[in-house]
Amino acid sequence: MFDLESTPGAPDGWESAHAPTRQDHVPPVPLFAIPELVQFGHLGTGTYVGWVVPAPELRGTDHPVALFGQDPGARIIGRDTRAGLEWMLSLGLRQAHLRADDRALIARLVAELDLHPTPEYGITPDGFDVVVSLELTVPAGWRHEPDVNGAGIGVLALADAFTDRSYVYAGGHLDEILAEAERLLEAGFPATALVELIDAFHDDRHRFAHLDSLWARAYQDLGRPRSAARLDTMLPLYQRLHP
Repeated sequence: MFDLESTPGAPDGWESAHAPTRQDHVPPVPLFAIPELVQFGHLGTGTYVGWVVPAPELRGTDHPVALFGQDPGARIIGRDTRAGLEWMLSLGLRQAHLRADDRALIARLVAELDLHPTPEYGITPDGFDVVVSLELTVPAGWRHEPDVNGAGIGVLALADAFTDRSYVYAGGHLDEILAEAERLLEAGFPATALVELIDAFHDDRHRFAHLDSLWARAYQDLGRPRSAARLDTMLPLYQRLHP
């Protein structure tokens, strides 16, 4: 089982590409990502690859894989880790000038993990990437509320942490957004407050420092302290961008 609240270490007998550090237990949050996106790689272009983990307390054995870090939200590339790795290796095989040692590494991964990448994997006949829908398992008594921007991650939590009606993000001035989020938290609906705060962040990422404290409180109320701690990791990034 993956510990998806921390950077996964190499299993016994496996090699690790990077020596562990004291910060490995709380992985970094790439710029413009949210704590629900746990990176395990990157494409070298400012785009990262990682798991979609909307409710870490469920401790799922696997999760969807997405690209994120530049556009709001995330682009799903695989419904599980295996599919995500096959997409990544297929992307590598599409590189016209792939180095011999990179080809050898791909071949080793393919053999050892029994993967099946091809240069055409995930590509439609007209050359466009296949769109993969996000499929989350929603346990009994839980609810998933998608976010307004259409990225499809949203918030997964116990049903009684949401208001009775589906939430619709209305935008508005920052003060109005913060007041509504605080009202929802005071009323005992941290999941709906979290939907609003994430939507407000995607709508205007300059707002992060203003959203941070209520966002962290929503995670705490949902029993996700490490997600709240990841917001602390994010804060210096946005303070440097928008002092």
